[in-house]
Amino acid sequence: MTSPLRWTLALVLVAGLLSGCGKKNSDPVSPVGGGPSSTNEQIGASSALASTPQLVEDGLFESADQGAIGGMPGTVAAIRPLTYWRTITSVERRFEFAFADTDSVGRPTTAVVTIHKFLKGSFNILAGPRPEPGVRDSAKLRPIRKPLDDHWVRRVLLKRVRPMLPPGGGDARQAERNDPHGMWRVAASSGVEVTSRGATTHIVSLRIQTATRDTVVTDPLAFFRLKRLLKFDVADSVKLTVTTERNDDVVVLIHRGLRFMFRNHGDNTYTGIWRAPRLAGLDHIGVNAFSHGTLFDDALPYDSQAWILPYIVHPTELAEYMP
Repeated sequence: MTSPLRWTLALVLVAGLLSGCGKKNSDPVSPVGGGPSSTNEQIGASSALASTPQLVEDGLFESADQGAIGGMPGTVAAIRPLTYWRTITSVERRFEFAFADTDSVGRPTTAVVTIHKFLKGSFNILAGPRPEPGVRDSAKLRPIRKPLDDHWVRRVLLKRVRPMLPPGGGDARQAERNDPHGMWRVAASSGVEVTSRGATTHIVSLRIQTATRDTVVTDPLAFFRLKRLLKFDVADSVKLTVTTERNDDVVVLIHRGLRFMFRNHGDNTYTGIWRAPRLAGLDHIGVNAFSHGTLFDDALPYDSQAWILPYIVHPTELAEYMP
C-alpha cells in the first residue's frame, strides 16, 4: 500500500541524502571514511532507500487525522476533550550511516541507516460539553493548542549483494556499474519510535495476537527481516495489548484514517481490537500513549510516545532483499 504522500516524503529524504545534508558516519568502527568512497557508498544506499519508500516512511504520524476521546470514569479532568489532532508545521531530517563487514577489497557489505525526523507543530484538542443529538452549540466548544516537539526514529539495514549476471555469464564489474543502487539492497527495517520532548510517558511492550500469532514487541527499533515482517490474513481480528509505566495513560490506535481509544484495565495495560485491511499489501500500524494530562488538562504539556510497526497482509510476500 503506497500513497503519493509517502513517495513524496521518500523523495525529500533522498534529496537530502544525495545533497550531503545531514550525513553522519556515526559508527566508530566503520571501514568507510569521509572521502569519495564513503560518499559513493552513501549514494548507493540512499538510492536503494529511494526505491523502497514504503520501508522508510510510515505515512501515519504526520497525518492530521482526528481521534475521538471518550470520558475516563474515576479520573479528575480539567477539560472534557472531544477530539484531537496534530498539526505539523516543520520537519527536520538527519541521517546517520554506519558501514561494516568489509569484503576482500575493503568495501563494506553491511550498512545501517538511522533516520531521524524532528517534528514541530501543535497538538490540538477540541474541548467542551458533548453536543446533544441534533444540537451543536459551537460557542461552547474550545480549541486548545499545545506546542508539539517530537523525535521520530527508524533504522534500516542494507546489504551489498552480488551483481546479477546475464544468462550465460558476463562481466561482474560491468554488471555492478550498471546497477543504479550500487549493489545495495534493503534487507530489514525496524519499526518507528516517536517520543515528545521531555516525555514521561513510555511504552514498555506491545503484544499482538491473532488466531495464529502471539508476538510481543519490546523494542520498536529492532530489525524485522523483510521475509519476517508481521503477517496478517485479510480481515484478521487482531488484539493489541499495550503496557505502559502508568495506569492512567491514554492509549490509542494509529492506522490510516483511523484513531480509537484502547480500553484501560487499571493495571498499566490497555487493549484494543483492530481488523486487518481487506486489501493485500505492505502498510504500518501503530499505538500512541499519552499522559492523562495531555488530553484532560489544558494547563499540562503534550506528553506522548508512539510505536509504529510495518506489516503485510496475505497473500503479499516480500523478497529477501529490496528493491
